[in-house]
Amino acid sequence: MSERRHTEDHVAHFETHGWGLIERLLTPQEIDAALPGLFDIYPTPEQFHGNATDPRSAGFRANADAPANSGSEPRFRPLQFAGLKEFPFGDVTLNLLPLHPAIIAVAEDLLRTRDVRLYQAETFAKYTGVTQYDQPFHADYTNHTMLPPRADGRYRQVQMFLYLSDVTKEHGATRIVSKTLTKDVPVMRLSFPAVRVGAERRAEWEASATSAVGPRGSLLIYSADVVHRGTEMTYPNGGRFFFNLAYRTAHADWVGSNPWPRKGMENWTPLVEHCTPRQLEALGFPPPGHDYWDERTLQGAADRYPKLDLTPWRAALKKA
Repeated sequence: MSERRHTEDHVAHFETHGWGLIERLLTPQEIDAALPGLFDIYPTPEQFHGNATDPRSAGFRANADAPANSGSEPRFRPLQFAGLKEFPFGDVTLNLLPLHPAIIAVAEDLLRTRDVRLYQAETFAKYTGVTQYDQPFHADYTNHTMLPPRADGRYRQVQMFLYLSDVTKEHGATRIVSKTLTKDVPVMRLSFPAVRVGAERRAEWEASATSAVGPRGSLLIYSADVVHRGTEMTYPNGGRFFFNLAYRTAHADWVGSNPWPRKGMENWTPLVEHCTPRQLEALGFPPPGHDYWDERTLQGAADRYPKLDLTPWRAALKKA
């Protein structure tokens, strides 16, 4: 079941501005329980800055002098994305964060339907000094959907940053612009890799933008047509960690990112076996009672996921 910890004010802000920040949606204890799994993947800031030979750091140090990573002007650089790792991982507690009932509840209210799907989940790590993290203003529209978002919010998607560490301006907090200031610009002129508007308009947006600062457990929400940018990491010996998530309405097949079945067995199977029926539905599993299910498909599911409790599906089939 979903668990609503957000308020109507959060939903209203998203509807008006295209983005919002829900502070402390998850508790510090819920985040901290997942950190051992996170730091199996990444070095802590202390480890990264204190040990250049840590093998987990290698990707952040490769090709640092290459032209693609040089310079100080705001642009996209390969090393900005060195810390991007696709879910699922080897730690079930970390894997269950994107499917937390409170996050599913946010998706339900923003997408105006119970029938939601998680279509992207990646962890992201950034460390001070790896590269220049400043980016130009852009919207993510062309990265997430084949077609432009509807103005009325139907068939929408929502992107999320779940903060796994405290985010301050010095930790490169995202700068984000209200849709009230950009709605007159065609979405293709806002899209990745940079907005196509004049310098005066960009300066206006920068002056009015908000830095999305918040403690760990906070959830930044924004839509694909919202203008935003990454900013430089300046905190001494700093690190920033978050989950990059996205949900869509179930039937918006033109929206997508990560196909879960190709993730393989090693990490995917234990995740499925620890999920509730509602969490599995958010990943695209047919819920109990769906006409996909019969004795043969139930047995096939049991063969693939031997530790998954299929009781709700079996009970629904008996009632059919």
